[in-house]
Amino acid sequence: MRLPWISRSAHEAIVTLLTTQVDGLAQERRLLLDRLATLGLGGPLFSVPAADDSREEEAAADPEADEIERLKKSRRRPSKLADALTRKAYRDYNRVQAGPSVQWIARALDEAEASAKQSSPV
Repeated sequence: MRLPWISRSAHEAIVTLLTTQVDGLAQERRLLLDRLATLGLGGPLFSVPAADDSREEEAAADPEADEIERLKKSRRRPSKLADALTRKAYRDYNRVQAGPSVQWIARALDEAEASAKQSSPV
């Protein structure tokens, strides 16, 4: 449709402006729906969350974070994910209650003593 009182270039400029605004609103809507879906359903609807390089470096250094990320990716239902995270929390809590494992120290000392006796000419 061409209106007689608007020039073609002005019409194209207006259409371009409106198109960019509508695209921006659609992208913002997708982002907000992704956030809502992540909170309510446990995962985004439209896109996979972008991973930062700094988060990847931290995750590589932290085995706990790796396990949590693996659980999040493997579970489809939020309730099952919550159950798995609860079981993991109980395991971690019981592991802290038991204290560190020191059984290997006596074995390592015995092996070190045996190797020292073999290597010394006395």
